[in-house]
Amino acid sequence: MTIISILLAIAADRLLPHLHEYRQYHHFLHYVERVRDRFIRPEHEHIGTLLLLLAPVWLAVGLLQYWISGWLFGLVGLLFYAAVLVYCIGPRDLANDVDAWCEATESGDPASGETATAPLTGDAIVSDDPAERALDISGTVLVEANGRLFAVLFWFIVLGPLGAVMYRSAAVLKQQYDDEASEFAVSTAWMHAVMVWLPARVLALTYALAGHFDAAIEGWRAAQDERPEGSEGSDEVLVMTGLGALGLEEDDFAAGGVPAVRSAMRLVWRTLTIWLVVIAVLILAGWAG
Repeated sequence: MTIISILLAIAADRLLPHLHEYRQYHHFLHYVERVRDRFIRPEHEHIGTLLLLLAPVWLAVGLLQYWISGWLFGLVGLLFYAAVLVYCIGPRDLANDVDAWCEATESGDPASGETATAPLTGDAIVSDDPAERALDISGTVLVEANGRLFAVLFWFIVLGPLGAVMYRSAAVLKQQYDDEASEFAVSTAWMHAVMVWLPARVLALTYALAGHFDAAIEGWRAAQDERPEGSEGSDEVLVMTGLGALGLEEDDFAAGGVPAVRSAMRLVWRTLTIWLVVIAVLILAGWAG
């Protein structure tokens, strides 16, 4: 059921380009804000309170996962698994955003370039130098692949739909409260850092396997020497390892860095292929056992 759900979700995400418009989390954020305002005092906004706040959502998903997984010979469970995964990945399609950025860069229109950059980098400042911009965007692609897809897949494989919902809720809260100076924001950042730590390391290792292994491992070591902490530390491991795996050369920075960014996206696709093959082999091995 797991591998079929993943294949269905990825196919739906690729074949339905406007699917991200329906991935809205405002109802979830409204619930969080309402509970926070009515029942949680500022001095009690620690990680334990955050987990209690999220417990009803996670419990509801877990119970549904348990109850309906066997209905109609597993068909209802399969649809539920795929639907939850479709809802939790993204919310935007990374490949489409990369294609839009590359086309805008090749067009030479600054306005189009800024418009296409925003979905990838958000509010982050991007260098005006073409080579540095290509490095920034390539690193962003490697990090966004984890946040949009691989971390969701990792927790989905480990815990099913519950795992996917747990990660996405942590990511949504981190993004929503990242600029807020409160204990609640600290708690959401800590929870997201915990949820992203292991998937980021597994993904970084797969980047190394899918690209230039020696250079990728050197990048990993360089990132580890800086003693990475929190979500930003995991991002640094992904960037340093992924850029090493790409083995970028001077020619890759031609055309405004488009070849480098497309290379990063191709590395993501190769990595996804490796994950799917490994998942399938593990499932088949489990059946054979």
